[in-house]
Amino acid sequence: MHVELSGYLREMQHSADEVVRYQFATDGGVAPMDDWLGKTIQITASGSKRCIHCGRSVKKLYQNGYCYPCVTTLAECDLCIVKPHECHFHLGTCRDADFAEAHCMIPHYVYLAYSSGVKVGLTRKGRQRTRWVDQGAMRAILFAELPTRKLAGELEMEIAKSLPDKTDWRKMLRETAPPEIDLGALKDEVAANLPEAFRAFVLADEREVHEFRYPRLEDVDIQTKSVSLDKVSEVSGRVYGVKGQYLLLDSGVWNVKKHSGYEVKVTVCD
Repeated sequence: MHVELSGYLREMQHSADEVVRYQFATDGGVAPMDDWLGKTIQITASGSKRCIHCGRSVKKLYQNGYCYPCVTTLAECDLCIVKPHECHFHLGTCRDADFAEAHCMIPHYVYLAYSSGVKVGLTRKGRQRTRWVDQGAMRAILFAELPTRKLAGELEMEIAKSLPDKTDWRKMLRETAPPEIDLGALKDEVAANLPEAFRAFVLADEREVHEFRYPRLEDVDIQTKSVSLDKVSEVSGRVYGVKGQYLLLDSGVWNVKKHSGYEVKVTVCD
């Protein structure tokens, strides 16, 4: 096989099915990655970078592909996106009220998932499977539904007093199968210890545990050394697997989403 793709990088696209299928994406097109396992890949950076929002040519990008002016003005780049409990919409200081109405003042799920361990997280209702795959989760269960992102963030912070809300990306990439852990039983335990104000939001009848399998060669050890196009102009190696937004190579692991906006040429061959 021989694949060539060029353009400004975007995060990998993927299905959210039990067996995850990926597509490599640039602003110039996408390529299915179904046959990439075991093949040799070469990613060469031109040195050019463009903001994924406004297209401005810049020397440095922030927050997975944004230029500095966009980081400081866009609502989707505000601190409350990563810290939803600090939402300030009610104070009248939101950067973009229309964005908030469409993305934050809508139902959100709080969930429990296993990636590098059991964690709590949140996501917009309807986007949960995409979120789980992006985080490299192998199992997940919906915990609660809340009417706004801020309320979901407050519940997440409450649960985070006893469960992590972050993923150890190195451990997540090394994991090939989760341990035998009963997410349903854990959900009941967490719910029983919640303050009364949050209990009405718990999805008590939601018992389905969602499972995900990621493309990966068997019997290979993943070297969790991070490789970056900020340090070298070329990343290459044999493709061992894909998980979350990481490409797993025999030379290290490459966070594709982190390089959104970088101009690259990608070649995959036997």
